[in-house]
Amino acid sequence: MADTDECDVLVVGLGPAGAAAATAAAKAGARVLAVERRQSLGGVANCPEFIPMPLGLHARADHVVIQTIVGAHNHLNDGTRADRLLPGCVVNRDAFDRALVDFSRVAGAQLRHDAVLAGLDADHSEATLNQEGHSRKVHYRALVAADGHASMVARLLGLPPLKKMYTRRYRVALHWPQDAVDVWITSRYPGGYGWLIPAGRDAVLGTGMEEQITHEALDDLHRQLAGAGLVGSKILGQSAGTVPVEGLRGKLAFGNILFAGDAGGLAHPLTGAGIHPAVVSGEAAGHAAAEWATGHLGAIPAYEAKMRGQFGETMARALIRRAPLESPLGDELGASDAGAGNWSVVRGAFEP
Repeated sequence: MADTDECDVLVVGLGPAGAAAATAAAKAGARVLAVERRQSLGGVANCPEFIPMPLGLHARADHVVIQTIVGAHNHLNDGTRADRLLPGCVVNRDAFDRALVDFSRVAGAQLRHDAVLAGLDADHSEATLNQEGHSRKVHYRALVAADGHASMVARLLGLPPLKKMYTRRYRVALHWPQDAVDVWITSRYPGGYGWLIPAGRDAVLGTGMEEQITHEALDDLHRQLAGAGLVGSKILGQSAGTVPVEGLRGKLAFGNILFAGDAGGLAHPLTGAGIHPAVVSGEAAGHAAAEWATGHLGAIPAYEAKMRGQFGETMARALIRRAPLESPLGDELGASDAGAGNWSVVRGAFEP
């Protein structure tokens, strides 16, 4: 990059939302610069993930798909289980994210890694990037903030941080092949979830809730499933993270700055599912940013309306269901009722 760069669309963050935004904007003819603060481009290693059928086109690259999924086992508060169809596939998250980044590069987007957003002058559409010890200025026509729930773009705009829950995952051996995901949204996991995602001969167990109890809850789930003979007792790998759980930001657009993916609060408040809305919102944000850059001033308001129309109701329902499950007195406050509607919660998490 030169000391001062210019682009039509600046994308901050190259996870699923940012990569999808960069690809969409570049395909629309915009000059795209996409930056990522990490030293390499791609996802998290050893992290299989379920994606719904509509995202299958994004998983066509080699070594991305691990197995197909046909349904979901939804474990309810009263100990019963409801089984439903939920077609999709389990992907290697690292390979999936790298494939999305490759799509951006092929589409013509200029990609930079190890580039940290250090300053933002929104009034003059100018960002300051620090890369390899040098400070560079970038003038943009539109900016897509896809830099996660702890978005630096949001921080530099003075926006409040999003409420989050903490997640933990164990990768273990799977003793019996299965083609369905298991999901627990009950008072055992206050304000969050437990799940099992099959990944060929392995499985990924995960929990998400308050930080102080998520590790204990995951250990309990692991012991339960290992004791039943479904999974191995040895932990083959583990990871941790955070996801936003308060629903959509109050605004997804500030002038010519658009928020997508976790940066916009587009993760399901109960299950933490965020890949589907990240890719969908990223593509929509990238297209809207490219249109804005060519003078279509209605493009950004249309993006905001489209995202609220597509995800707003699902997020609102999930927040209502989350409230009683957050309470230590969840059973008295209606956690059983929340569990009874578990199927709609799970389906809504992936395909609003």
